[in-house]
Amino acid sequence: MKIRDDIIFPKGKRALTPDDFALPETLGNPGKRMKKALDSCFKPVRDILSHTLDQLGEEGLPTFLGYGTLTGLTQNGLIRAGVSMRAKEMTRKWGKFVSAGDSDNELEADDKSNLLKDLDKECERFNVKDMFERCANFSGYYGGCLLFIDNGDPEQEWANPLTLSKETFAIGSLRGFKLIEPFVVTPGTYNSINPMSDNYYKPDLWIVQGKPVHRSRMLYFAENDLPTWLKPAYNFFGIPLAQIVLDGVAHFTANRESASRLLQKYATTVFKTDMDEVLNGGFGQELRKRIDFYVQNRDNDGVAVIDKEREDLITMTTSLTGVTDLVRQSMEYVAALFNEPVTKMWGLSPAGFNTGDSDMQSHYDNIASLQHDMFDAPMARITKILQLNKFGEVDDSIRFEFAPLSEDDEEKKVANNKAKAETDAIYMEAGTISPEEARQRLIDDPDSGYNNLEPYESPVPTGDPLEPFDPSLDPDEPTERKDVVVV
Repeated sequence: MKIRDDIIFPKGKRALTPDDFALPETLGNPGKRMKKALDSCFKPVRDILSHTLDQLGEEGLPTFLGYGTLTGLTQNGLIRAGVSMRAKEMTRKWGKFVSAGDSDNELEADDKSNLLKDLDKECERFNVKDMFERCANFSGYYGGCLLFIDNGDPEQEWANPLTLSKETFAIGSLRGFKLIEPFVVTPGTYNSINPMSDNYYKPDLWIVQGKPVHRSRMLYFAENDLPTWLKPAYNFFGIPLAQIVLDGVAHFTANRESASRLLQKYATTVFKTDMDEVLNGGFGQELRKRIDFYVQNRDNDGVAVIDKEREDLITMTTSLTGVTDLVRQSMEYVAALFNEPVTKMWGLSPAGFNTGDSDMQSHYDNIASLQHDMFDAPMARITKILQLNKFGEVDDSIRFEFAPLSEDDEEKKVANNKAKAETDAIYMEAGTISPEEARQRLIDDPDSGYNNLEPYESPVPTGDPLEPFDPSLDPDEPTERKDVVVV
């Protein structure tokens, strides 16, 4: 179809020609006449930029590997062992729902305890623990994933926000949670203009295999957060752990294979004999017979028989000193990239150290940090969803608490609570605090084990109150009170 110039250009204006286009003056336009910048004029600049980026890539600048390559890395034994170990540790002891602080719902302590037990059962019924373990695995392999909240709404409603209220979330409407793998997800609209906005570089919609789904219907999981400019390149998730550790795993594999090849060449037998027949183009049949004869008798009980005048036999060995240290160092480097001690990653202690307890404490601290970064926000939303689905209302004082992985942490907590109880007893005996204040401290302390108690209320006095004082009476005159017995 031919485009008419008189439609595009106003009357009196001519159509543009290639002579009207050139590089801007700031990019080397030698001419003085103002010209528009045609895209093709930037080709030299693009070539320079592409060359620079290619060079940086060759020198090790990290770039997103792509979901195809990352899927292949899920089959690597070392990467899979590290990612799977962390995911299992993050959900191994799981946790429970607890109540802390005041709430609008006035429930007795027994009722609150039963409510928490019901939520634990709901969490188990919807396989939340297993779902979170799978999400941790996918975050390690791909940088993140999504968990779809299936409340029974038809597909036509998925593009609309899901508000957590009685009106939009009926009792018993929850069908479960579905893991959405990141390679079937494309970000929809997002704000890239206003950094002060809540949705700055946060997609309002996720396109899942062509179906738009509002972000409020998804639980977002990601680790290794990125700068804003890199988020679109990583599909708005984080840097995959598999990509981070790939360099260390590749070096360890190369070192291990080199050590294996070196071990095969540890000892080389050199047989000195007459080589004239072979060097002159012969078949060397006699030489082959001599070698075969030696090989057949080559063991600790065999005897090597050679010609005294024309033959000699020596064995050359290669020193293996330091090879084990190099391989072990590359193993420790892989563990460091996983942010795990070698004690947990490989079942070994670092060379020259005896740090088993401190290494395990470092592991527990790392897992607790991962739980906080990846699981806290999704679990807070699930806590409200399960309450709405089960009871039709939300108690803001209820939250989910992950169990400590270390037994020492539990013992320290018990010892702490005992010390606090003894301190409260001393203060109450001295009259510094009242039992009501001590009870309130237990309620406010999330680690006390008694934070589901109701605040203490002073008993209302019974019987007839004293008659109010009548100011019209003469204060000097004795007054007989009805409730006072004069003896």
